[in-house]
Amino acid sequence: MILSFTGKTAVVTGGTSGIGKAAALQLIAAGAKVAVLGRDGAKLADELAEFSDQLFFFHCELANHPSIKNTFAKIGDQFGTIDVLVNNAGVQTYGNAVNTGEDVWDFTMDINLKAVYLCAKYAIPLMEKASHPAIVNVGSVQGFVSQRNVAAYAASKEALHGLTRSIAIDFAPKIRCVAVCPGAVWTPMLEKDIESFTDQEAVIEETRNIHLLKRIATAEEVANFITFLASDKASFATGHTYRVDGGIGLNIEGT
Repeated sequence: MILSFTGKTAVVTGGTSGIGKAAALQLIAAGAKVAVLGRDGAKLADELAEFSDQLFFFHCELANHPSIKNTFAKIGDQFGTIDVLVNNAGVQTYGNAVNTGEDVWDFTMDINLKAVYLCAKYAIPLMEKASHPAIVNVGSVQGFVSQRNVAAYAASKEALHGLTRSIAIDFAPKIRCVAVCPGAVWTPMLEKDIESFTDQEAVIEETRNIHLLKRIATAEEVANFITFLASDKASFATGHTYRVDGGIGLNIEGT
């Protein structure tokens, strides 16, 4: 199957590393011009040089409403339309309903949920000018099943499902909107989490084993799903959340 984004413009939030970067590079390989939103363009220095006619970095503070609004105004001025929006940026935070600080709760919701709403708010008027536009929100398997001590994170990802459905309903038939929900993925965020443990190898092995496929996904595997759903090959898919999680939570232990 050949995916083509030739002549299209895509916006990827959190595209300087991990899943977002992998998706941005796949979209570029398929012919798109890609605007990456993030905080540190230096992480993309090599790619910006290599793909200078296709890859563009926009500094954006996704916890700041004016920053998002101004960034999409700049994107509109430069490209005119947006064909694909990948809301990938996210943070993993820990704590239960008692010990999670209100500041941590608010920050988690600002990045994982409110920023998705705001990016959609300012992207959709530009997407309505495109021929077959699509929004792909990056959620998490923890919108379905959760580990302990992720109250804010799990709540933000579950709420993302409702936002995805609402966008799909409100802007159909012009704009498609779907969500991709990964399990554990080898990204800098996961690596940072693992570094906080004393027995890192045991944590890695445990993480592998909670997946039916007994391994941790690569960023490219999740990006494959994102680029497919954003493409015209997935033209009848909208409103749904798609798990690409290696089978987490499907089996019940015991005899």
